[in-house]
Amino acid sequence: MDLVSTFPDEILHKVFSFIANSPTMIGPSICHTLRPLSKICANEIDSKIGLWELCSKDLECDFYRKREHDVVGAEALPIKSIKRVRTAPDRRSSRLQPASPKDTYIKKYSLLMLRNQTAFDVLQELVVSKKKSLSLARLRSLLREFRPVAINRRVRSGGTYLVEVTRARHVKESIILKCVRHLVEECGANPNVPSAEIGTGTLRIAKRSAGSDGIRCMSESTGRELYALVIAAARGMHTVVAYLLTAGARRDVRGSSRFRLLANMRKTVKGDGLTSLEFALKMKEAEEENGASREDLRGILKVIDMLKPSS
Repeated sequence: MDLVSTFPDEILHKVFSFIANSPTMIGPSICHTLRPLSKICANEIDSKIGLWELCSKDLECDFYRKREHDVVGAEALPIKSIKRVRTAPDRRSSRLQPASPKDTYIKKYSLLMLRNQTAFDVLQELVVSKKKSLSLARLRSLLREFRPVAINRRVRSGGTYLVEVTRARHVKESIILKCVRHLVEECGANPNVPSAEIGTGTLRIAKRSAGSDGIRCMSESTGRELYALVIAAARGMHTVVAYLLTAGARRDVRGSSRFRLLANMRKTVKGDGLTSLEFALKMKEAEEENGASREDLRGILKVIDMLKPSS
């Protein structure tokens, strides 16, 4: 395809940086958009050494430095600089054919996704554990051990780091708030990226039609979604809700989940496709029916006041 071959690598990379919602998605977006067009186009993309080298560098950080377009009705919080981690050079026998930049990118991408899944599995254990519960120090240690991680990418189960932290059990609200602040301000977590029942984000080699053999990028999600703001609102965590709104969380997003009542731990409230305000109102009604006092509802009442549209 002549149009692809005439574009400089830097320009093509810049174009897809506007299409992809995070730097780690630039490479998969190129694979998913351009390579299936024709075999000629696929060969042209594969031969762009500079493009794949730029995409490999993108795997070191999972968010853009400026994300004003993601913030609706709020000012974006400053994101502190992150030191890029040096990766060890690939060890390859001199007898073998040197790896192409595209092959190197695929290897690095696969390692990133594997590292991302492993770190998320450890986080899940912290979120539900009583003996070794979630704390800011443990979260920092986890992210430091597995860095760099794709903080805004869904893992195979559909979860995201920010949503998982908001679901933490056996910890105080203040601990959850500290962890949420760390993910947003230090790691660039986007509050408008939801978890989903089914999520895939892997780059794999797959046989396609005769006109486009090679890489096939799968990065999509289906099923019910759940946002950090919806979880915080349903749980009555007013400080977390206030912070997420400041960080640019959208009020109109809808989520589906089930939450346990504080007044009666044996009962749960299920909601499908509810906004954070609708979930908070439903939880308040259920808590009152199960004998919750005004003091017990103090947090969720503050949440409802914050989420109500101003008249």
